[in-house]
Amino acid sequence: MATQWMRNAGLGLVLSTAMFAGGAVAQDKTSDQPNVNKQEGAQTNEQEPAHETETQAEGAPKLAKACLDLALQKDEGSEKFRGNSIYENNAKDYDADELERGDTFELRVDLLGEGNAKYNLTCQIDADGNMTYEGMGKSTSVKS
Repeated sequence: MATQWMRNAGLGLVLSTAMFAGGAVAQDKTSDQPNVNKQEGAQTNEQEPAHETETQAEGAPKLAKACLDLALQKDEGSEKFRGNSIYENNAKDYDADELERGDTFELRVDLLGEGNAKYNLTCQIDADGNMTYEGMGKSTSVKS
């Protein structure tokens, strides 16, 4: 019996040493990822919330909405993107005072499509503030 006890104790010691030497790490009960450096301010393995664009958070500016409305009127394929929300735009870069006669500003408005697709609308604004619709492209990236 003493031999059995010593054998079990020796096996326990070997297993303990192997776990320590192998770098066993404590695990969070709600995750299958190890808690490494779980200190205040340390990076954790929790998933970050999805990225929300400024346009989604604050709403689309009037210029971006006007470009979308114009696209829906002028583009023969507008049924593809009708009802899609504005994801991003570059309307904040528009400054009517900076445009000289004959200059135009290229307004780009990106709409969310299916999956990771984006519909990229392009409108032009002239020095007098008149907007024209130039076209629509489809990509997986934001163009604005």
